[in-house]
Amino acid sequence: MATTATVADVLRIRPFRRLWLVLAVSSAGDWLGLLATSTFAAARFSGPMAQGAAFGGVMAVRLLPALLLGPVAGVAADRFDRRHTMIGCDLGRFLLFASIPTAGLFVADPGVVVAWAAAATFGIEALAMVWSPARDAAVPTLVPPGHLEAANRLSLATTYGVTPVVSALVMAALYGLAAPVAVALYLNAATFLVNAGVLAVGVRELSGRGRHPAHAGLRRELGEAWGYVRRTPSVRGTVIGILVAFAGAGAVIGAAQRYARSVGDGDGDVAFTLLFAALFAGMALGVAVGPLVVHGLSRRRWFALSIALAGFSVVVLALAPDLGTSAAACVGTGAGAGMAFLAGWTLLGGEVGDGLRGRVFGFVEAGGRLALLVSIAVASVLAGLRAVPPGIPANRLVLLGAGGAVLLAGLAGLRRIEA
Repeated sequence: MATTATVADVLRIRPFRRLWLVLAVSSAGDWLGLLATSTFAAARFSGPMAQGAAFGGVMAVRLLPALLLGPVAGVAADRFDRRHTMIGCDLGRFLLFASIPTAGLFVADPGVVVAWAAAATFGIEALAMVWSPARDAAVPTLVPPGHLEAANRLSLATTYGVTPVVSALVMAALYGLAAPVAVALYLNAATFLVNAGVLAVGVRELSGRGRHPAHAGLRRELGEAWGYVRRTPSVRGTVIGILVAFAGAGAVIGAAQRYARSVGDGDGDVAFTLLFAALFAGMALGVAVGPLVVHGLSRRRWFALSIALAGFSVVVLALAPDLGTSAAACVGTGAGAGMAFLAGWTLLGGEVGDGLRGRVFGFVEAGGRLALLVSIAVASVLAGLRAVPPGIPANRLVLLGAGGAVLLAGLAGLRRIEA
């Protein structure tokens, strides 16, 4: 039965409202940490290829724990007290984030500093892999069943719409300081310390162990999910489309820092954060406005058109002559990606049976992260190459190739639907 609960209704529930505030602060810290840590690593080197490899490497490391530790993290989140688990994870992230700029103060070797930044980033993301399912498992215990959809919509909009933009703008504002990246990392660390305090004294309703048993026969269960995706054409097409969108987004992220320098009028760091903000502002716009625009259009056609829009926007980004056009293209890219994500998740939720839905979503998330990891790492290195052919920056060629591939994938999906 459709729910009539609104965002205002769920925000009236005090325990959920406090948990949502914790989510907002934690998400802002995650995005600020992503920007600051990657920029911190790139700044340790002077060569363009070394900078690109350091930037992309640290960003890619953030994705590894989801591939290596996802099932184990989910079990840990279910077995232990949720509030205590979240407090412990926030304290751990506080210490690890604070250690990154501290290492830069006391260690002269840039390779060692970047290695520690990567190791700390891996630990931070591993803790986040435990924190997130503990949070997700707690939400249904804090809101009535009819309010759950509104609560999840608010969480999604906060995590992928508002906080990335706020974090990028904060990062851009900090560039006026003497040591902006170090300040950003210490500020980011402080957000997790604040969260731990709020959880300790303000959301005691989270306490309680999870009720789900440990995952037995993990390999067999994941094999069933993969087999179902492979044998079901409609689901397979949706999954492929989502993975293509993830890979395209990874190529944009990997090439973005080098690209921003070509359109930033000498201030590439500020241009990068502004383009980052434009990308996620577009994503929020697509999630919020997209369903109102498409009305009765089939979700499968909307999905394919959204992928095509994202690809076309990346092509425009590759050809953009100035920062204003680049920002507009980033908004279009984010809008297409956000709508593709929303439509794809809606399609999977309606087509996959309840007995397999969780595993299929887990498979898609792991595959998406792998696509992001590979495309970020490859694009960040390629974007640092010398201009080939002469006069055309490599970062623009990377964006042109990625955008063209995503556009063709969207159009191919649309052609199959209309055939």
